[in-house]
Amino acid sequence: MEGGSSLFIQKFIQSPMQIGSLFPSSVSLAKKMTDNISWENISEAAELGAGTGVITKEIIRSMQPGTNLHVFEKDEEMREKLQSQLPEILVYEDAREILRSINKCEGELDAVFSGLPFTNFHKSTRLEIVEEVYRSLRPGGILVAFQYTTQMKKTFQRYFKTVDISFVIKNFPPAFVYICEK
Repeated sequence: MEGGSSLFIQKFIQSPMQIGSLFPSSVSLAKKMTDNISWENISEAAELGAGTGVITKEIIRSMQPGTNLHVFEKDEEMREKLQSQLPEILVYEDAREILRSINKCEGELDAVFSGLPFTNFHKSTRLEIVEEVYRSLRPGGILVAFQYTTQMKKTFQRYFKTVDISFVIKNFPPAFVYICEK
């Protein structure tokens, strides 16, 4: 088993509510999250809940030169591994403090990608993160998030002007990808 997968499984066993799945995201899911994005319009992006970096690597592959990627990962060991494997990214701990962490004003991010298991979080934490994402995005900015249920649809619709959902079967478990525009 690959080192990233075994670390992911170990972290899931230690903190299932924080990790959200026994298995890391698939390449198919990562591609679904990054395809059909107007990358020429993205110069500042963030990823929340990077885990072992499967989606992070796909974001980096898709980004235009000069794009800044700010990555948030709560688990210290995973955060350190991401930073050593991908020294070109900026890594932070708390997705509830996006703006403070990246030293930006409201409305400066073009895109936020999220693998956070929102439905595992207490409602107040979930709303705090969604509000922080919304505040961090510019008008027309997008949130691209995957979830294993459609439970977040109403919450996202409360904040974003459009919410589109697609389904990725080539992931275990299969996942829903939300694209939400501010």
